[in-house]
Amino acid sequence: MTSPGRLTAFVRRAGFSPQGIVLCLADLLALIGPITLIFAVRATFGDVNSELYLWIFSLLLLGPLLGVSFGLYQTISMPPPSEIKALFLLATLLYGVILVALFLSQTGKIYSRFIITGGWLTTVFALPVLRSAARRLFAEKSWWGRPLLILDKSYFGRNLWNYLKRHPENGLTPVNIYVLPADAATAREILAAAAERYPHAVVLVPHIPAQTPAFDIVKEAGRWFSDIVAAPAFCGSPDVYWLTICDLGVTPALWIRQNLSDKRRLFVKRCIDVVICLMGMPVLVPFGLILACAIKLDSRGPVLYRHKRLGRDGREIWIHKFRTMVTNADTTLKSCLEKDAALRREWENFHKIKNDPRVTRVGVFLRKTSMDELPQLINVLTGGMSLVGPRPIVAAEIKKYGAVYAEYCRVRPGITGLWQISGRNNTSYGERVAYDHYYICNWSLWMDVWILARTVSVSLTGYGAY
Repeated sequence: MTSPGRLTAFVRRAGFSPQGIVLCLADLLALIGPITLIFAVRATFGDVNSELYLWIFSLLLLGPLLGVSFGLYQTISMPPPSEIKALFLLATLLYGVILVALFLSQTGKIYSRFIITGGWLTTVFALPVLRSAARRLFAEKSWWGRPLLILDKSYFGRNLWNYLKRHPENGLTPVNIYVLPADAATAREILAAAAERYPHAVVLVPHIPAQTPAFDIVKEAGRWFSDIVAAPAFCGSPDVYWLTICDLGVTPALWIRQNLSDKRRLFVKRCIDVVICLMGMPVLVPFGLILACAIKLDSRGPVLYRHKRLGRDGREIWIHKFRTMVTNADTTLKSCLEKDAALRREWENFHKIKNDPRVTRVGVFLRKTSMDELPQLINVLTGGMSLVGPRPIVAAEIKKYGAVYAEYCRVRPGITGLWQISGRNNTSYGERVAYDHYYICNWSLWMDVWILARTVSVSLTGYGAY
C-alpha cells in the first residue's frame, strides 16, 4: 500500500498540487453526478436513449480543463464571490456549448429539455457545495495547500498569521514569520536558511512605503523561492478589493473598482431583493403564520416586535421581527444587570447575552435558526432594508462604529450579512464592525449570492446564534 505521504510527494514531483487534484475531483463529481441523477429520474417516466447522451457526458468530463483557465485550481484559493462566479460561468459555458451543438446539428427535438435544463441548474448549485465539502474534509490535512513564510512581524503580518491558521482552506499554511530585513545581507541570510528548511514555501513580502529597505526585497526573495506574494501598501485596509491588473505602457497598475458607486449594480441588487421576496411569499407566509401561532401559545404578548434602527443615509427605520422575549424584557434586563456584574460586562461589550433570561422557549428556537428575522422581508419590500447588507444598528452604536459609520450610511442594512455567516455572536463587537466595513467596501452581486448561500447552512446549524 502506498502511504498518503508518498502519494502526496509523487503528485508534487509530477508537477501537480494535491489540493488542486481534490478540487478537480470534486468538480468532476459536481459535473457528472447531477446530470446522471436527472437522467435517471427522467428515465423512470419514459424511454430515454442513453447512447444519445454519451457525448454530453464526455464533454462535461473536460470541464476541469476549462476550470484551469478560470484559475479554479491555483494554490491560493480565490475569494468566495469570485469562485462562485467562475463556477457559474464554467457550468453555463459547458451547457451553452451543448445547446449550440444541438442547434447546429438540428437534433434538439430528440433530447430531453428536462435533462439539459435540470442538469445545468443542479450543477450550478452542486459545484460550490461539493467544493466546500472537500475543503471541510481535507483542509486540515498536512498535504493541503502550501507552506507560507511571512516577512513581516508587524500588526498586519501577525494578524495574517492568525487568520490563515484559523482558515487553512485558503490554501496557505504559515510555518514561520520573520522581521522584514533591513539590508540585503540580512535578507540573503534569512532567505537562504528558509529555502533550505522550506523549499516549496510561498513567501509573503509586504510593501511598506515609509520603511522601504534600500534593496529590492521581492527580487532577493525571487532568488530563492519560485512563488512570492507581494502585499501592496493598502494591504491592511478593507477599502479596496476588486482589483484588476492593467498595463499602462511599460508600467503595470491596479484598477480599483468601487461597486457601490455604480448605480446599475445597485439597481440590479434592488431588483433581486424584490424578486426573491415575492417568489418566497407563497411558502414563507403560511410558515410565518405557524410561527405566529407558536409564539402566541408560548407566552403572552404581541407576535411582532418593532424596533427603531438606522438605515441608509442615517435615516431611522422601524424593523420588524418575531417576538422572542417576554413582554417586560426591559425591566427584566435592568434587574439582571444590576444583580450580575459579569452579565453587565457581557452586555456592555456585545449588546448581547448568551443565556439571556428574557428569551422565551419559542424564542430560543427562532433565534437559533434566525427565523425571528422573517418579518423583515416587509422592510425589504418597502425599501428600508436589503436581503444582504450590514447589521441594522441603533443610535447608541454610532460611537462604536466611529469612522466606519459614514460608510455604513451608504447602504441599506440587511437581514443577513457577512457577520451573520462569520461567527455571529461568537465574534467581538470590533470584529462585527470590521465585517460590516469589509462588506461595504468590497460589495458585489456575487458576494451577495455567496452570503445568501452560506446563510442557509448557518441557519440550519445554528452556529454562533443565541
